[in-house]
Amino acid sequence: MSTPSVPVVATTPMSVAPQAQPAGPSQNWPTENKWLNGPFSPWAEESHGYDLPVKGTIPDDLAGALFRISSNPRFQPRNLDRYHWWEGDGMVAGLYLRDGKAAFRTGWVATDSMKFEVEQGEAVYSGFVNGGTAGRLPKGAPPAKNVANTNVGIFDDHLLVYFEGGLPTAMHPQTLETYGAYDFHGGIDVLCTAHYKTDPATGDLLFFAATGPVITWYRADVRTGQVIDSHTIDIGIPALMHDFVVSENYAIFFVAPNLFRLDLIAQGRPGVVWDESVLPHGTQIVLMDRRTHEVKWYEAGGMLAPTHFYNAYEIGDEVVIDVHRISRIGSPADALTPLGSHEWFPPGYSWQWRIDTTTGTVSDRRVSGVAGEFPKINDAYVGRQHRYGYFVTTRDLAPETMTDGLAVHDYLKDSTTVVEGPHPLTSPSEPVFVPRDNPASENDGYLLTLWWNPETGLSELLIHDASDLVAEPLAQVRLPVRVPFGFHGSWADQAVLDQSVSALSDRH
Repeated sequence: MSTPSVPVVATTPMSVAPQAQPAGPSQNWPTENKWLNGPFSPWAEESHGYDLPVKGTIPDDLAGALFRISSNPRFQPRNLDRYHWWEGDGMVAGLYLRDGKAAFRTGWVATDSMKFEVEQGEAVYSGFVNGGTAGRLPKGAPPAKNVANTNVGIFDDHLLVYFEGGLPTAMHPQTLETYGAYDFHGGIDVLCTAHYKTDPATGDLLFFAATGPVITWYRADVRTGQVIDSHTIDIGIPALMHDFVVSENYAIFFVAPNLFRLDLIAQGRPGVVWDESVLPHGTQIVLMDRRTHEVKWYEAGGMLAPTHFYNAYEIGDEVVIDVHRISRIGSPADALTPLGSHEWFPPGYSWQWRIDTTTGTVSDRRVSGVAGEFPKINDAYVGRQHRYGYFVTTRDLAPETMTDGLAVHDYLKDSTTVVEGPHPLTSPSEPVFVPRDNPASENDGYLLTLWWNPETGLSELLIHDASDLVAEPLAQVRLPVRVPFGFHGSWADQAVLDQSVSALSDRH
């Protein structure tokens, strides 16, 4: 997850940060902060490689690129103890698969704020999640940091990198050259969510922007890249709204008591807080009719927060929502110091809500007893009923890692299958589903995940058969780098990749 970027308020520095140095490939900054060690450790070198070593066989029909974004601080944070995972700089990893072979490339997302810090030779922006060392910005610095670290995917022939605190950043999908900010041809002006959905019927991009107590829904045309529909909703509180979901006719948002407080950040206090007093009736579910923009509110049934959604679909007048639910996100609103990582973000579980839009009745149930995060589906089923949901498990509250297994839930059989990585691999990334050519079923395809090898400190790509999830992957690709544990990613098949490269050669 990630949150909006923050203007650094001109205040008297609380303390002076030590002289910062660019992170080496295996940085060893003097801290025990979880978010700067183990699979989260920064890796500063841009790299590329070809014909990577493969154990097993990469399927012949798996041709295209897996794009992953990592949270990867380029310079030593101003406050090592309060640095948070959400605040790292963006580095894209592209893993290119074709003819049973694998290549890779990594590249910094060179936003204006990153380029300024490179010129200064140190971090100049303060943390916003846990608060920390605030101070005056140097002359000429962009007013806020766009860390571009949350999601990545191809749209309008560009590789777009998303972060909720600013505009997306456009890159070349093969060279990973940064082109600059992308505003959907003037369709958005400040920021948009890092989470987008692709309408399987049209290919259009569906997304939103959250600015304080207001969210704005957008639809961008896949052919032109231009925004063709938008609608603004006042939700009343500065909720930290990271993800949403769509069904055939609705855009669906959860308004929870996890807040983003700029006023607290200005005081050097934690800015991502949990404050149940702002929602006396508990978390709310907002349904916006995508055809008419009519908005209806429903009670979710308690104080809770969604982390990420699988999907939503409609059965008659009933809307079904599948999501991972968590009991809280953030530090208490009155906290002067942040909570520890597992108190701040406790384990979440798969949950399902059903809303009868005729009677207003809302029901919910826990779907799986296996703790996990980063849920995904076969994206061809966005907005319509799916059978399978994929996620990574968070069963062990380990001090070093967050995730520890790969799982699939079968909604028809109401069962969850979990597999571990081949020894010693752990800390798998969000799974990305890639369908086979001419798939015979919803789960006829592959699951792609990046894992961390604690013995080498490097990353490995695992390719599993999604229809027969077993511990032994079809292929295990060893990378000569570590991709610091990040948030989201996507797959572009070879035709999409080739089209993008061809189009950009004409545009740039």
